[in-house]
Amino acid sequence: MAKHLHLFIFLWVFGTVGYCQQYQKIFEQPSGEQRLNTAKDIFENQIIHLDSTAAIAAMKDLKSKADKIQDEGLQIYFTEALGIYYKERYRDTLLPALLHFEAALALALQYHHQELTAEVYHNTGLLLYRQNKFAQAFENLFKANGIIQYSIGYGRYPNSCRYLYDLGLVYYDFGNYPKAKQHLQEALYYTNTYTVRTIETYNTLGLTYRSMSNNDSAAICFQKAIELAHKLKHSAWVGIASGNLGMIYYKLKKFDEAMPLLLNDYDLSVKNKETISAGNTLCVLAEIYLNQGNTHAADEALQKALQMVNEIGDDKMMLLYTIAKARLCKQLKQFECATVYLDSARILQNRVTNRKDVILLAQIEKNMEVDKYLTELKLMESEKGKAVLIRNFIIVVIMLLLLVAAQLIFRQQLKQKKNKELLNNAVYQLNFYLESLQEKNDLIEKFKKEIESLHAMPDYRYMLKEKEEISDKLKKYTIVTEEHWNEFRHLFEKVQKGFFDSLKRKFPALTQSEVRLLALMKLNLSKKEMAEMLGVSPDTIKKTRQRIRKKVNLPEEMDLEGLVVTI
Repeated sequence: MAKHLHLFIFLWVFGTVGYCQQYQKIFEQPSGEQRLNTAKDIFENQIIHLDSTAAIAAMKDLKSKADKIQDEGLQIYFTEALGIYYKERYRDTLLPALLHFEAALALALQYHHQELTAEVYHNTGLLLYRQNKFAQAFENLFKANGIIQYSIGYGRYPNSCRYLYDLGLVYYDFGNYPKAKQHLQEALYYTNTYTVRTIETYNTLGLTYRSMSNNDSAAICFQKAIELAHKLKHSAWVGIASGNLGMIYYKLKKFDEAMPLLLNDYDLSVKNKETISAGNTLCVLAEIYLNQGNTHAADEALQKALQMVNEIGDDKMMLLYTIAKARLCKQLKQFECATVYLDSARILQNRVTNRKDVILLAQIEKNMEVDKYLTELKLMESEKGKAVLIRNFIIVVIMLLLLVAAQLIFRQQLKQKKNKELLNNAVYQLNFYLESLQEKNDLIEKFKKEIESLHAMPDYRYMLKEKEEISDKLKKYTIVTEEHWNEFRHLFEKVQKGFFDSLKRKFPALTQSEVRLLALMKLNLSKKEMAEMLGVSPDTIKKTRQRIRKKVNLPEEMDLEGLVVTI
């Protein structure tokens, strides 16, 4: 007893450690997307195959860890995963799975997680469809497809082929073969790697073509499914696809070609516990035996089929069985028995037909709502596109405005720089001009002294020619000439823009000599410097200043320099 207890404890501890190490790699992934993908892989390949106690405990524990690290994607997914587990393991009950899907949907909408929102809608739709709640099922399936198609895009969604296949399968079961064909072909288009789902897609597309009486295309699809099943070493699907290919030959009354395919389908279906497939195949084999007149083989096939019908309780399989049984009884001359089975077949046919009528009615009731939903979804996408276009337009306008503003600022700065350079150059030229005048004034002073020394000489009369030369030099080095004045004025205007215009506007009565004096005063020159530059005496400068004061009505308390500063 103690040994068994120790062994149990050892296995429990070892299993717990293994469990922790196994699932811990989910949380070791660097990004939320990688954690989510790892979680999906572990759930689909490991957790879903555990018994209910271990699986539910694992998912609740993982959900708790996701809550602690606040990983929104994992919080949604492990809530949804509980619903998926109940959906797959407890097919006869709706409520537990539905409650978990509703909780997952609330989280997905709260966190604005489009991918998982679509997943939850899709799984909810499949669950409701299985429970014959067709109106709600289609609503959820269309919502999921709308998000994937319009908000995410089939090309950008990693599981597009799976969702398109499920939609195609529902349309096939519903009897809308054109829609089924469209979605199944799209599923194959978005298939990146070959999996069992690819085999299923080819097989269902083959069934769709067969239902549309396009046997050639159906045969091609079934053949591709068989080849891919062999490649993936999936014997169950080799059998199922072979049986469907055999059904084409059966309908074409090519029994010799149909028989080996159907027998292969039956053997592989039994081996892989595909009871519905095996039962349906037995009913078809019984029909072939009856066409060949082999009632004994037909009876044996139907006895085996009856066991499977009673085990599964599938209406379609029961319908095939009752029709074949009625034919067998008729060939055996058991007409009363044949009538009973024919009546049962009619009841089953009505039941299957009524189910399709219910689906059709549900579809009609939901068409308006679905169309409205898809229209609103497209409108939202259109508005979103308009918003993006407006946003981009505003960005472009702002960028252009910024570019224009930058250009204007650059030009203004360039203009200011140029003006500054021109001003500096003008100041330099004016200063250079004034320095030149100062040098000339120094020469004038020198020439005056030479004249005075000549006057002091007793024979100055004999120096008359030399005095005339000096006098000419004096005239040359003053500002009184019109040419020199124009040159001076040009340089002055560069430094003191608008000075002469303002002076003329305010005091139009001023003479040219008075204007020249005020200009020299603006340069803060001394009376002596101004007299030398104008070629007059300091006394003349004084008298000119007095005349200016009178003309401009300058108050006694204000000096002339103060007036010049304001101009």
